[in-house]
Amino acid sequence: MKNIKVFYNEKSGNNDEDKVLKTIKDFFARPENSASKLEFINPESPEDAIRLAKKASQDQTDLVVALGGDGTINKICGGVFEGGAKPILGIVPNGTVNNLSKSLHIPQKLEEALNNLSQGEIQKFDIAKVNNDYMTSSLTLGILADIAQNVSGSEKKKFGPLAYLKDVYKVIRYNKTYRIKVKYNGKTKSLRTKLLLITMTDTIGGMQALAPKAKVDDGLIRVYSLKEINLFNILFHLNKLRRGKFDDFLEMTHFDTDHLEILTHSKKKKDNPYSRIDGDKSDPLPLDIKVYRKALTTLVSKSE
Repeated sequence: MKNIKVFYNEKSGNNDEDKVLKTIKDFFARPENSASKLEFINPESPEDAIRLAKKASQDQTDLVVALGGDGTINKICGGVFEGGAKPILGIVPNGTVNNLSKSLHIPQKLEEALNNLSQGEIQKFDIAKVNNDYMTSSLTLGILADIAQNVSGSEKKKFGPLAYLKDVYKVIRYNKTYRIKVKYNGKTKSLRTKLLLITMTDTIGGMQALAPKAKVDDGLIRVYSLKEINLFNILFHLNKLRRGKFDDFLEMTHFDTDHLEILTHSKKKKDNPYSRIDGDKSDPLPLDIKVYRKALTTLVSKSE
């Protein structure tokens, strides 16, 4: 018999939340999936989600189920990590992109994801701390973060990925370059960048790209800096980029590390870019990013 807590965000995802919750309740009502204690938790805020997930971890909960998109799952992972990372994390994707669950090869359909909670195998995965926040999938600053700056949660739920299109033309037309400094592996470098992308997995936006050999438990982040946005060149070399081959893409700087500091050269607020972590707005620079290898435990589809 298990002590299970299900965290959900009724503002996340494209599915009917009441229907989804009923499906989950029906799943745990089956004799083979019954729990000694089953609790549903709808946090009032991101801070509340972290606090309650931390408490669930400290309370010796056996299974913490995180239902939602990358942003919601990020907060639950962060709280469980802060609480000692004792429970198994059951990830049930119900968001716009679901990048982390795809990189872990967790089923995307609700019934299959629920079955994975009882039939899946154990998988450790990394988490990174970014200042006082957490990252499980990706961080962006520059053009991608600027495009998403004014997209609300309700717009993401209503329009899905199309919600990001409204400011694309304005941001690309403005074509802003940021001057930053990065410290990693004993090195310090100054960069002029239009896009800084940091990934923890082999997927970006739910698709395999850039680092096909990356593992969710290798203790590393991959850092990509693009100094020019040349859409023709990106499209022309897209297949090579997705396979992690950068020989013909000189505009891009890339490296791996387990600890990264990002600083701004400018003291002007308008020249200090905001970051986005796992799809949600985060801090402006400076950022201090540290990876904790195999810090969390989840359930994934069994290897064939």
